[in-house]
Amino acid sequence: MDRLDSKIEFRRAFEESAVQEICFLTELNIDSSYDNLTDQAKLIIPKKIRYKKEDGTEADSITRGSNPLFKTGDEVKISLGYNGQLTQIFQGFISGIRQKFPLQFELQDEIYQLKKTSVTLSLNNPKLSDLLGLILPTGIVYEITAEQNLGQWRISNATPAEVLNELRKKHGIYSFFRNGILYVGLSVVSAIQKTHTFNFFTPQIITAEALNYLDASERKIKVVCKSIDNANNTLEVKAGDDEGETRTLYFNNYTKKALEDTAKRLAKELKYSGYEGNFTAFATPAVNHGDIIELINSEIPEQSGGYICDRVVTRAGWGIGGRQDIYIKQKVYDLDSEGNQVKISE
Repeated sequence: MDRLDSKIEFRRAFEESAVQEICFLTELNIDSSYDNLTDQAKLIIPKKIRYKKEDGTEADSITRGSNPLFKTGDEVKISLGYNGQLTQIFQGFISGIRQKFPLQFELQDEIYQLKKTSVTLSLNNPKLSDLLGLILPTGIVYEITAEQNLGQWRISNATPAEVLNELRKKHGIYSFFRNGILYVGLSVVSAIQKTHTFNFFTPQIITAEALNYLDASERKIKVVCKSIDNANNTLEVKAGDDEGETRTLYFNNYTKKALEDTAKRLAKELKYSGYEGNFTAFATPAVNHGDIIELINSEIPEQSGGYICDRVVTRAGWGIGGRQDIYIKQKVYDLDSEGNQVKISE
């Protein structure tokens, strides 16, 4: 039987202080999705333990005082794996502490550091790169995956995180941290994308009760396409099923005809035969949103295919071991009986 191992590292933020390392946990829950700006986590560690300082003496204060063992703003790294083979699955900061035993930490990923300052400015049709250069604090490493103009931009006493959230809501520009780099632009970045294969009717998948297979004729999709020009005027068209699941996509400086053609094409492409929902797997391999999930159905091979993962909820603890609830959104290819990628069937 595989043994689930964990490692939690705490360090005073932006200081060269020693790392406080804990190799056990009571409960862990991490919710990560490109639809949410901030990855959120809850961590509970056991109450029947003694905390010690670097010199071996017991800590006078766990969470209170001028120099406690843990405090809001401390850096946190969490790794999980089996039989000593650990993979880092979270990096961020303590955003809150429940100051009684057992200790419960509320955590946020690196977006947390973009919520501490505010900016006020007015820009005339800046590029995304221009805006980011003005709002992001020194030391933030970022990569733009889809440059575009933004029209008229006015920011009044807003944090960089609030600006990034506004970009997502109004322009469809996504932001997320991965391995210490802030990616801004596309929700799925092929350069950092991994492919994970899961087989039905094997121990790889713990449960797939929340997965449903729909034929293309059953799938209802409404596509909303919006184009924003350099003066911040918005053009919007719709295509597909009026009562269907809404997919909203953003473009820049499209004509109405080009936008209508795009909406019709996407409404057709998104009506595929395939799975929707989520399934539960073990804690490894660690899946990130944006990765490709290949689902293999050996009993019904024509149902096998590759999908984009849009959300992962990682859970761990004494009662459940390690689990990942993996959510899929869009099918990107079919798989033939030999596992080769083929174009999605009409």
